[in-house]
Formats: sequence, C-alpha cells, structure tokens
Amino acid sequence: MAKSKVEQDIDELKEAITIIRNDQIFSRDKILELENEKEMLRQGIRKLKLENMRHKEKMKAMQVEIKKLGGVSIPEDEDEAWNRDYDDLGRNDFILVGGKQDPFSPRYEATIKDENGLEHKSSERYYWYKMAEFFGDVEAMTKIQQATNTPTAEEISKEIKNFDEAQWKGQKLSTWESGQRLKFEQVRWIQNLLIETGKQFIAVAEQDKILGTGWRKNREEANKPIFWDGENQGGRFLMKYRKELSKSHQWAGPFEHEETQKKYGEMKKFVWRRIDMQKGPGGTTFSGPFSGRGGNGSRGSMRGTMPRRGGAFRGREGYKTKAAKSAKPFGGVTKKKFKSNIF
Repeated sequence: MAKSKVEQDIDELKEAITIIRNDQIFSRDKILELENEKEMLRQGIRKLKLENMRHKEKMKAMQVEIKKLGGVSIPEDEDEAWNRDYDDLGRNDFILVGGKQDPFSPRYEATIKDENGLEHKSSERYYWYKMAEFFGDVEAMTKIQQATNTPTAEEISKEIKNFDEAQWKGQKLSTWESGQRLKFEQVRWIQNLLIETGKQFIAVAEQDKILGTGWRKNREEANKPIFWDGENQGGRFLMKYRKELSKSHQWAGPFEHEETQKKYGEMKKFVWRRIDMQKGPGGTTFSGPFSGRGGNGSRGSMRGTMPRRGGAFRGREGYKTKAAKSAKPFGGVTKKKFKSNIF
C-alpha cells in the first residue's frame, strides 16, 4: 500500500534527524580529538618553556663567568624586574596597568601641577597640553587645560595644529614619564601604592609598541606574556622609578602602610588584571564596548602612543571607548556594571 503524503513527510523528517544525529556524533568526536591535541600542545609548550628556562639560566651563568674572567664588572641592575624576559613571567608575576580606574594609568584623574604651577586634571591631560605646546598651538593648550572633562580635552588634542607624528615620536616617552613623575611626586597615596608593588613586574596594557606590551586589557593576549610584542617602556619606567623612590621613601606610620596594603589588595583583585568583555575585573559584569587590537597611533588619548579613539593614549587610527561610570574616588572599582577606558 502506498504511503500517504503525511507518512512520507514523517519518514523524510526521521531521515533528516538521523543525519543530524550522525553529524552531532561526528562533531563531538572531532571536538574530543581537538581537545586531546590541545592538551598535548599545552604539555609540549610547558616542556619547551622549561627547557628554554634551563638554557637561559645556563647562558646567564656562563656570561657571568666570562665577565668575571675578563675582569668586567656586572651591572647592579642586571637582576632588576625591568630586565626580566617576558618568557620568564608566570601568571602571577606581573600586574597589568591601564584604565580610568587605575591610579598608575595616565588617564586616572588626579590633579597635578606642572613646573609653572599650572594645574592639570590628570597626567594624560598634561601630556596633551605638552603636545600642543611642542607644536606651538597656544589655543589648543588653553582649551585642553580648561576643558571641563577628559573626552572634550581628548577631542581638542586631535586637532592640534601642525602636528607631525615623526617629530612627536621622539618626545612622547619623555613627556609620558614627566606626567607620571608629577603624579607620583604630588599624590602621596599613589606613590605609596607604587612602592607597595615591591619588585613585581609592571606591564602597561597598551596597544602602542613603545609604551606598552602591544595589547589592551580587554584582549586575552594581554594576560599572556608569550604574545607580548611591545617594548613596555612605560612599564619599565614605572619599575625604575619605583626603585628610585624606594631609596628615600618612609611610611608616615603603620596606619598609612596598612591602608596602602588594603588598596594594593583591591587593585590586584579588581584593576591590575585582564578585563573580560563579559565580566569585569574580579568577575563582575562588564559592558565596555571594546574591539580589535589596534596598533601604533599618532595622537589622541596620549596622542602618538595610542590609536585614535582608543582610550588614554589615542591615535588617529583607533576608536573611542566610553568613560567609566562606577569608579570610586581612590581608583578601586565597584562590583557594579561599568564601562571602562583602557588607558
């Protein structure tokens, strides 16, 4: 007896379901196969890293011996944090600097005075002001200094007259360092916080290949030194400056030190780490609009160090993020939803 149209349709659906189930089984098997291969690769990488570490230790010991035999003095800072290779860093060996909530970041709002007694609302705003000064744009200098908020100052910085990336490239690092020095010198609790980091490696999570590691905090690569391809000159400066400060730094008393230790713990947990696009620092929900890795910029949020529209050191080729809405006064982020500028 011939099947009815409904029965034929049912048979076709059953056949389709069978095909889909077989595809699911095939996909599952492939996933398991790939997971096994992934684990094998991880084990292989671990072995290679250990072998590489042993080779480096042997080479270092041999180089020291060669210097001794040759009567060459060994630099005192040879073992300092800023000389560590990225390959030698473990997951807990470094802190990631960057963002509106990070007091080590130039974007963090902390009023500072320059050598002429002029106030700047952040070291980032100081950076833009000095950029305008370098190119002789007096109007932009005034507007940046008097801007009511960071986004407005940032927009003005993009319109500095006669800006030339090649000329600014030789100035940006020293200007970045000057703004940071002013902040640490003038804001005691931030200086204390830097001292409290001890000998920990400081990585500036920045797209700029000179100032940072080459990766922003929202990227997974930011938390994996093996992917870093930037010079991290900003981080190296902070580590060297930390040593400079530590020579004369003294705690005002046990309360000051205890308060700094508390803030240090909060920063480690919520700020100095990779920011997940779905979750904020410390596992909090995150809603910041991030995209892409970007590259070397020309001006903007620390123009000449960050792509345009890309946070505190924006350049012409990047994008712009929105300001944080839930930052606490000293820089510790809340557990509420927030939007963050990374640098």
